[in-house]
Amino acid sequence: MSQNIDASQTLIPPYGGFWRRFWALLLDSFIASIPPAVICIPLLMLPVAQIGAAPEGQEPSLRPFIMLLAVYVLWCVLSCICMWLYFALLESGKHQATWGKRLLGIKVVGCQGERISFARATGRYFSKILSYMICYIGFIMMPFTNRKRALHDMIAGTYVVKSSFTQGDPLPPTPRRIGWMIATIILLAAGYIGLIVLAIAADRQQAKTAARAAAAQLYAIHNDNENWPELPGTEEMDFFQDEDALYASFQDNDGAEYLLAIPAGENRVCCVADTDSECIYIGFPRCR
Repeated sequence: MSQNIDASQTLIPPYGGFWRRFWALLLDSFIASIPPAVICIPLLMLPVAQIGAAPEGQEPSLRPFIMLLAVYVLWCVLSCICMWLYFALLESGKHQATWGKRLLGIKVVGCQGERISFARATGRYFSKILSYMICYIGFIMMPFTNRKRALHDMIAGTYVVKSSFTQGDPLPPTPRRIGWMIATIILLAAGYIGLIVLAIAADRQQAKTAARAAAAQLYAIHNDNENWPELPGTEEMDFFQDEDALYASFQDNDGAEYLLAIPAGENRVCCVADTDSECIYIGFPRCR
């Protein structure tokens, strides 16, 4: 008894895999960044030398800093142009692939397996911006989609296939793994959130440490300790006094300012702020 088998299911998918495309992108990004670096790095030498040659104790001129900014802007502009021309010209060229893709054995084709135009390659390149804007999800989705297409492939109507592929060869469908894609995105989102939480915790701990150092200084001054200028953190804090209290102001790593005080007639340190949450953040009660 014969069985009808879909021929497309027996074909070996000709598409480039995730890691092959990943390493090709890294290599291509490095190659395309060389011309801007060759042009701009020598231009950086002059303003850097002028800043280094400024007499000690004398405020340097603004001119070298303006030159540094101009070279940085030039570097950004040249990088954008070089990246665009590199990808668009080579992917629409004879080999249909950048040097990185050629080394990894893959190329870019259109919906019928044809060579794409320069305009289409340009649209494909700039549509990658969407993937960058959504935390690289447009790239990450590639292994899980039909025919292994990234977001910019879907927008431009292109496929990334192995170099042995020729126009007229079939482009068979591949399984969609939506569940795995969602799980991967959730794991990545959890990782991003975890990093943010760790960064917030580290900043909070630094603010608490700075607050404890400021409190120690306040107690030293309040108790007429002659050695208080030698205590840690003195240079990072400002102290002043009025009839109501003795104050210490300081900043955390993010530049946020805090103010601690020992009220007149008391021997306790409290936090001067508009809300309780600001004081809870550095671990001191709000002054009442």
